[in-house]
Amino acid sequence: MKRQEIKSQNSARNDPFHPGKIISFILALFFSASTLIMSGCGLFYDFEASAASENTGEAAYIQEGDIYMVKEVIDGDTMILAGSERIRLIGINTPEYGMYFYGEAKEVLEVLVLGEEVMLEKDISEIDKYGRLLRYAYIGELMINLEMVKRGFANAFTYPPDVKYAELFLEAERHARSNELGLWERSNMQLVDIGIHYDAEGNDGNNLNDEYVMIKNIGEDLIDIGGWTVKDSATKTYEFKSFKLEPGQSVYLYTGDGKDSGGIFYWNSPMPVWNNDFDTLYLRDDEGLLVGIYNY
Repeated sequence: MKRQEIKSQNSARNDPFHPGKIISFILALFFSASTLIMSGCGLFYDFEASAASENTGEAAYIQEGDIYMVKEVIDGDTMILAGSERIRLIGINTPEYGMYFYGEAKEVLEVLVLGEEVMLEKDISEIDKYGRLLRYAYIGELMINLEMVKRGFANAFTYPPDVKYAELFLEAERHARSNELGLWERSNMQLVDIGIHYDAEGNDGNNLNDEYVMIKNIGEDLIDIGGWTVKDSATKTYEFKSFKLEPGQSVYLYTGDGKDSGGIFYWNSPMPVWNNDFDTLYLRDDEGLLVGIYNY
């Protein structure tokens, strides 16, 4: 494959997010009738879903436009209907168990749909690789998938052929990011540069350590990156061990195997982490707050 030169993006910002914002305030916004104003640029995400379009046993009982009761919420993007059908909300992604903001995202979806009747809409794909039905969900005129993104409890996570509302999700995410809602709350530790070399020379799978991330301290103070995480647009996550990053110093995170030493770290992944066409890197501090984003 064509070798790509490492790119950098300065993630420093001058106006840190106020930590006093609380979950109850954001929840209250769900019931606001104000118009959402969209601006800025968005992201396009990889989606780990099957493009299967054939009917399944579960799908045979789910008719588009009918109303179904939600009996359980698994996380911020998955719910179970009264008939035990599992529904994966498409076009979005929320934190997995153990990740920052998992509990908040699940709680918000529970507030919205638990015990409520929802209408379901299919796009192109029927199910994902886990057998969950892929759907948009509505309560009246309110699209639940979109509302989760608007308020910062989910990120846009779209992949063809299920792209009917992709632009709406991207616009909603731009709004949430610009207002630092939910997942997009900013860390005070933002004086870093992020670089990524995502396209290894030759076969990516045979050259994992030519795929790497660079993080540089461009501030004047020492930064302890212990507990910081690097995550892709899906669910692959790496957590740094304790390391003091001096001003002007860089650390490198290689995808493949190796022994950590100094500012060199290894993900020890058995396969490539970064897509060659498009992906997003999220860097978060030890409290889960967003330090920087790199997307291509």
